[in-house]
Amino acid sequence: MRNIRSKSINYEDNKLRLLNFLSNNKTTIIPFLFIFSYVLLYFLIDSSTQSLVAHDEGLYARRARLLLESQNWFASPFSSPHHKTLGSYWFIALSIKLFGNSEIALRLPSILASFLCLIITYLIALHITNKKSAFISVLSLSSMPLWIQYSRYTSPDITFVLSILLVIWLFLRSLAATDNRKQYIYIFSSGIFISTAFFIRSYMALVPLIGLSPFILYHLLRKKFIFKSFFFIGILIGSIPTIFNLYFSYQKFGITGITSLFDFARKQAIGGFDFNNLILTPLNYLYLTFPIGIIIILLVLLTFSKHKINYPFLIYGFPLLSLSILLCMSTSYPHYYLFLLPFLSILFGHKIFSYSFRFTESKNIIKYTLSLFLILTSCIILSAFLYYKHSFIEYSYGNLILVYIFSIVLILSYISSIRFLYDTQYFRFDLIKFFSNIVITQFISLSFLYNFGVLGNPNNKTKKFLKDEAVSNIINSNTIYLFSVDSKIQTLLSYYLPSSTVVQSFSNIRVYDYVITTDINSLIRFKGERVFKRIKTIDNHFLLMNISK
Repeated sequence: MRNIRSKSINYEDNKLRLLNFLSNNKTTIIPFLFIFSYVLLYFLIDSSTQSLVAHDEGLYARRARLLLESQNWFASPFSSPHHKTLGSYWFIALSIKLFGNSEIALRLPSILASFLCLIITYLIALHITNKKSAFISVLSLSSMPLWIQYSRYTSPDITFVLSILLVIWLFLRSLAATDNRKQYIYIFSSGIFISTAFFIRSYMALVPLIGLSPFILYHLLRKKFIFKSFFFIGILIGSIPTIFNLYFSYQKFGITGITSLFDFARKQAIGGFDFNNLILTPLNYLYLTFPIGIIIILLVLLTFSKHKINYPFLIYGFPLLSLSILLCMSTSYPHYYLFLLPFLSILFGHKIFSYSFRFTESKNIIKYTLSLFLILTSCIILSAFLYYKHSFIEYSYGNLILVYIFSIVLILSYISSIRFLYDTQYFRFDLIKFFSNIVITQFISLSFLYNFGVLGNPNNKTKKFLKDEAVSNIINSNTIYLFSVDSKIQTLLSYYLPSSTVVQSFSNIRVYDYVITTDINSLIRFKGERVFKRIKTIDNHFLLMNISK
């Protein structure tokens, strides 16, 4: 009995100590658990549900592997002059070298760079606003659909954004530093990342760099010569990888190895003005930045800030100038705008914490517009389920229950958030609570849908075909010929099957060789000339064996 009583007393004492510890350290524990959960959503990924997007992810993956196999990361491994600097593929190739050829390994550079971007965005926001606004900036950035999508995408886009953010953060650190030695280190490092941005994204880097030029020049002109010298020396040293890349391209292809970079940029930037681009850009903006995009428009138009913002050239001038350049380009894709999202988030964080209504009806316009927008969004989601139910079943890949759960959670968060827009007995108009109620749920929901292959998994059927036991045994030990394969599928197969060969005829295919096609009808014209045995069929993917004598 005494043992039981002493154990009971010890249990109560331990319980009391634990409760006291949690109570005394809740200001540390709660933020830690929040950050831990946040990080977990970045890296908790089911690898079996991931497949590459064609063409982009397939192309970047295949080119990165060619670079890795070439043993010279500065020389072009391609058979013709390439339109990008090789920095576009360095991080993907490094990830393949360290972690293998899986989809997660290919997407890991973007995942890690995205997480670092959130940290650097927070640090930049601290120079411009305060801790609370900086925290809101990170929340808003991480919840944007466009950001979530490219944070799990095989491409250099997020690493490029990280380079631009490091240019800005290090430049701001150099301005804030009081010690000369630290000033020179920071400004030198900022110059290095300017060149790094160009090496990663070629001439596309000129868009944000031109946008930043008024801010950078304004502060450089006020500094001493030695400060400027360290900045330009940093740019020069950071250009070494690009110089080596251009040198080897010139050695292999002549002057076209260099001019191909400019020709591609010219085609993207110069051409007929696309009015569809002008019309679709606002719609893409609202969708890809939801809900921050619509809120910040209302805040800019209907409110004014009670507190001055530091570095207005950076927060207003840089995005506006860059946006103007992008809108004037003949070809523009959503990922071109990625580098603007951190600054949209910082401006949003500042506005939402220090606003006063500009007009007497500002409050009513904001609450009714946002209410209508959320109700409309909820109706669109519900209508999509009703009218495209079969498509949801097909593309959920066995995770339909996740689609239903998170869609319902999203709709409930949108509808429940409306209560923070109206003054009632229990609630008051509070845009911060309104925003938080939406974005935390949205970040969790979209992250789970991406991590478990409901989103960002468009070619699951191709991967399922290749993973089939009968198919995998053959492709691992034989050369596979690709005939009449859909161009997007061909891009993926060229990566997944490095020893495969694309053929336009069967003259070089011997008896018992294997062929993959996605158009079985294309073989009709060879009837009588070639006889094929069907080994495996999954969806529209066909593995055939030539059994002609």
